[in-house]
Amino acid sequence: MATLVPPTLRAQSDCDVGVAPEVGGIRRGLLCVCYDHAGDPMRAFFCIPLQPVVATSIDRIARDIRDATRMRARWVRRENYHITLRFLGEIDPLMTVELERIARRVTGRLEPFTVILDGLGCFPSVDRARVLWIGGEPPPAFYGLVSSLHHELRKLGFPMERRETGAHVTLARLRGRADPKLGRVLDDVPRPSKLGALADRIVLMESILGPAGPTYTALCTTRFRGRESDGH
Repeated sequence: MATLVPPTLRAQSDCDVGVAPEVGGIRRGLLCVCYDHAGDPMRAFFCIPLQPVVATSIDRIARDIRDATRMRARWVRRENYHITLRFLGEIDPLMTVELERIARRVTGRLEPFTVILDGLGCFPSVDRARVLWIGGEPPPAFYGLVSSLHHELRKLGFPMERRETGAHVTLARLRGRADPKLGRVLDDVPRPSKLGALADRIVLMESILGPAGPTYTALCTTRFRGRESDGH
């Protein structure tokens, strides 16, 4: 994917300690990101983070699956669990400023909601598994958030995603053939009923690839402000 550059964004690079928390509506932390990367492209995505107690429950399920199967896979670390909203690919660091503005717009009047993670599955299928996930059918608010985000990103030049994005957390990426008994293991592995992830914020995350897997760094976190916007 080509590196996208915002059409009307000027470079900002003042990261001194004396700079105010926001400069012209732009958070100081993002100004530092622009300065540190100095124009080098960066991989980024929007996601919903998981609460530690939810991540711990998911990690327990992943360990049970790993112990019950034999297959070459890269298992996601507990601290990296998240629900992806939109993968952006490689972007110009200057775009993070406009992306935070987008995050503020799409969360401006959004109320928190819960995503129930009660299903286990694989992409594209159990027989040809490449990605192992836990997920569930999200509420309408989730689809509304994804739709608003895609609409705003399209204005910046990102292509519109045609497929409907469901809610799932990646557990592992397989490097070879799946264990023949994987489907049975997914059916039988114990998991909490109504395991729910509270969605009350979105995060713009940087992804740095490495030999041991990706390292994620939160660039900005935007809380849902529905109640705040209504004066509650």
